[in-house]
Amino acid sequence: MSQNAWIKLALLANGISLTPEFVDWFRDTDGFVQRRDFYNSPNWGPTAAPAPPQELRLSGESSVIVAVNDYGQTRWRLTWAEDTGPVVVSEMLPEGRAVELLKNPGALNSNPEIARVSNLYGGSALAFFSPRACYFFAEGTGCRFCSLEGTARESNEYAGRLTYDEVRNAVASVVADDSKAINQVMIVGGNERDLDRGFRNQLKLVHAASDALAEAGLTDDVSVHLVAMPPRDLQIIDGLGDIPNVHAGFDLEAWNPERFAAVAPGKHADYGQRAILTALERLRDVVGPYRAHSILIAGLEPAESTLDGAGKLAAEGISPIINAYHSDRHSALGLSIRPTYRHLSEVASGLQELHDTYPIQPYWKGCGRNAMDFEASHGMFHGPVPQFG
Repeated sequence: MSQNAWIKLALLANGISLTPEFVDWFRDTDGFVQRRDFYNSPNWGPTAAPAPPQELRLSGESSVIVAVNDYGQTRWRLTWAEDTGPVVVSEMLPEGRAVELLKNPGALNSNPEIARVSNLYGGSALAFFSPRACYFFAEGTGCRFCSLEGTARESNEYAGRLTYDEVRNAVASVVADDSKAINQVMIVGGNERDLDRGFRNQLKLVHAASDALAEAGLTDDVSVHLVAMPPRDLQIIDGLGDIPNVHAGFDLEAWNPERFAAVAPGKHADYGQRAILTALERLRDVVGPYRAHSILIAGLEPAESTLDGAGKLAAEGISPIINAYHSDRHSALGLSIRPTYRHLSEVASGLQELHDTYPIQPYWKGCGRNAMDFEASHGMFHGPVPQFG
């Protein structure tokens, strides 16, 4: 069986450094997706350095997408040579592992207005982020893993708040240029103080994407995915019920109540973990079992706590999303926490058992650059854990 999924975990745990040979080649090469810090910044090199690739595809029998998170010196490196092309090398591998770089849809390359409002995520998701701000920042209660405040201040060329027309036009343009360019549309953003108004605004953007896909005849082929804070008035969630092929999520981040309060102080103070779980139950009833999702971040709490939460969510018909914590330059946690390969492997093995038991649906359909769900849904974490860390 392919070891790509395990190599992905090693790269997420350790990060990956770019060699001078790769940087020189990539700087002078056009057409591949470069890192665009729409809302997070997991590369710790000089800000004046050339933008790195955003993700890599570990190709082969079971290909996977992995983020390029550069935390500095590591045993895992991305290099380039004339005879190999881009390749991942490490003393942990018997030989270099060739990788593929991803390409933007033509409309994203040719239309600056589309590039200003959207981003290609993981090679197959057209992603929109709105609003590009969060009221937690003003109160000093932002999620401690989040780097949006500093990233938005550093990279201010992207739209701060999107309209129905901007999202609809971007989706329509991308799929008109290439109907197979994407397999999902992803809508996420910061939080407005009036959570009901904020959720209604997100609903408008979901409708915009869905309407564009319906007009193109792609409703069955391209799903629309929303992650947001739940509204206070849970009846507003019912507005998702008339949108076809939709997935949606409210993120818990950590399962242990004390860790939830510590890493998501704004969510803890203003909404509460129990209330988010209640909203998830309403969401499940509206969009359907396992089409409701919630992120738990591996590395923010013991592995057994993450798996306990994932199991309880799955038993309730809610699909857990398991992301590996990635250290962002502008986050409060920064490099103070780094999940080990052993930790991520323990979570992945437990997650595989859950996917073998429940009909969990991955939130990201093959494009989750920091997530483990697609790999678990395809049985990639069966068997013994390779010694990559």
